[in-house]
Amino acid sequence: MKYAKTFSALILLQLVAWTAAHLYFSANNTVALVVADTSYSMKKNFPDVKRWIENYEGNSRYSTILIGTDKAALGELNELKSKDVIFRTSFGKLSDENLTRLYGQVTADKRILLSDGTLKPSGWDVIEF
Repeated sequence: MKYAKTFSALILLQLVAWTAAHLYFSANNTVALVVADTSYSMKKNFPDVKRWIENYEGNSRYSTILIGTDKAALGELNELKSKDVIFRTSFGKLSDENLTRLYGQVTADKRILLSDGTLKPSGWDVIEF
């Protein structure tokens, strides 16, 4: 009987700890801004970029992911009807001015740029393809 009480107490302690962690992380989401470079030179890498976004989304349970391109902000990733919307256009060239104009005022805990590495803006984590 002593073992059953000890085992029950440990199970209860685990349950309380997991519930508390879930409630804390649900209330304190992190915001990640992910910007995909949709310039013409990146067109061949779009499938790899899409796969990276899907993997990042799968590994970011307690995060709000804001998605955009170097040409337009698209909003929250989970509100998009399809991830193909991200890659609907490929023209022009990525510029630091566009990033600053579109995303300079966005508050995010993490800023990720998915690009070919030709531009490395300060304050951004650049993932090269």
